[in-house]
Amino acid sequence: MSLARSILIFFGAFVFSALLWAYVRLSAAYEADVDLPIKLSAPKGFALTSGLPERLHARVRGAGWQIILMSFTKNADFRFDLTDRSVQPATPLVLHSDEIANAAMLPSELRVMKVDPDSLQLQFGKAIEKRLTVVPQLDVVPAKGYTVVGEPQIAPRTVMVTGSQTILDSLNTIPTQVLVASDVKEDVESSLPLSDSLDNFLTIPSSKIAIHVAVQALGERRMTNIPVTVEALPPQFDVVLIPGAINVMVRGGVQDLAKLSSDAIHAHVSYTPFVFDTAHAVEPIVDLPKGLTFLSSEPSSLRFILRRKPEQPVLLKRPKHNVSP
Repeated sequence: MSLARSILIFFGAFVFSALLWAYVRLSAAYEADVDLPIKLSAPKGFALTSGLPERLHARVRGAGWQIILMSFTKNADFRFDLTDRSVQPATPLVLHSDEIANAAMLPSELRVMKVDPDSLQLQFGKAIEKRLTVVPQLDVVPAKGYTVVGEPQIAPRTVMVTGSQTILDSLNTIPTQVLVASDVKEDVESSLPLSDSLDNFLTIPSSKIAIHVAVQALGERRMTNIPVTVEALPPQFDVVLIPGAINVMVRGGVQDLAKLSSDAIHAHVSYTPFVFDTAHAVEPIVDLPKGLTFLSSEPSSLRFILRRKPEQPVLLKRPKHNVSP
């Protein structure tokens, strides 16, 4: 028998022995502390206002391999179906330890030994509806030489949710789950569910939100002869800017740059007595459409001549004299 074959047989026997040992050891009963999420169905016509944590701490007992598998698959939780329960808005509904333990949805052969806290006081209010604005959560990173242009397009922009007035009064928006995309070189199209962080407090539509993120190759463009205006100039002054127009270098998506016109760029200076009385030049401020970045202007500063307008003479009206007959 060759040495390589002997090593292979030895290695296979070792792995088999290790697996057999692990199976025997993990088939024994163990106890473990776990934090399990909660899913609650509120009584009909009501919505939860307070009293429910995000997770419950439980001590479970069962075969070791089932405890390990549960930790990896995340297939265990507490489920409280209270749809047929009678409640009063001003009176808390108390769930005791036995009811909490019975609500645990665990893999077979696992059972709950202890729950912390051992009771819950749930407060409910009348369910109402409110329309919330959808806010997309995006983590879109374009590839080198590309950029995200414009605002993301979403549909629908608003959704109707159901919850208690206590909860809904504090909400005007609802986020989506996070869209993650990296090294992006083209438009991103996706459908995202709404965030389930308030799932036990709100009835959220199951329909997904369509999202479009525009991505374009990055480019630069020089725009010439952009007129510069003076803002907030007092009426008693005249200003002459030298020069009166500038060239502007901008950066953005190549498609947006191709459609960019000079009329979409606004260059201006704002009159302030301190600057115009003490300085010899001013820097123009350039406003661009969304999605574009200002890089530089040529020239970067403007000289100016500030003149006070000549005062207009005041014409006095001659009083009228009544002539006696």
